[in-house]
Amino acid sequence: MAIFTAPLDLRDLADRYALAVDRRDADILVTLFTSDGAVTGFGDNPIDFRGHSGLRTMIEQLAIFQLTMHNVHNQTFTIDDAGQVSGETTCIASHILPGADWQVMDMAIRYHNRYRHEGDAWRFAERALEILWVETRPVRRFSAAMMDSNLGEFQ
Repeated sequence: MAIFTAPLDLRDLADRYALAVDRRDADILVTLFTSDGAVTGFGDNPIDFRGHSGLRTMIEQLAIFQLTMHNVHNQTFTIDDAGQVSGETTCIASHILPGADWQVMDMAIRYHNRYRHEGDAWRFAERALEILWVETRPVRRFSAAMMDSNLGEFQ
């Protein structure tokens, strides 16, 4: 299998996915996928959101969290002999859990991606979501007082 020199478009696709999920913007999300595109689970992860209606449902279900922030890290790409492009993207996805006392659940994620060039753009055909580990810890909501002249609330 040959190494595929990934265009910046594929990195941009992953970044826009993170933006769409964090803003809970289903209209942006569906533009990043083929019409039959899917976010599925990998390994023990049972999720399965297929087609644009499934992706919209995924965004609706994220409402359980107060906030999310996906930080995209490493990406690798390959192209097989038939010209099919696939790759992996790593990510730390932070989720503020429901409740008055803020708790963050960080998920170490590896996305197993299949891509398709459709129309004039690269799109996800599938993102299989592998969760490697989860960490939960208390955090504080930001306040303007944290930024006073001596950064007092950060101490």
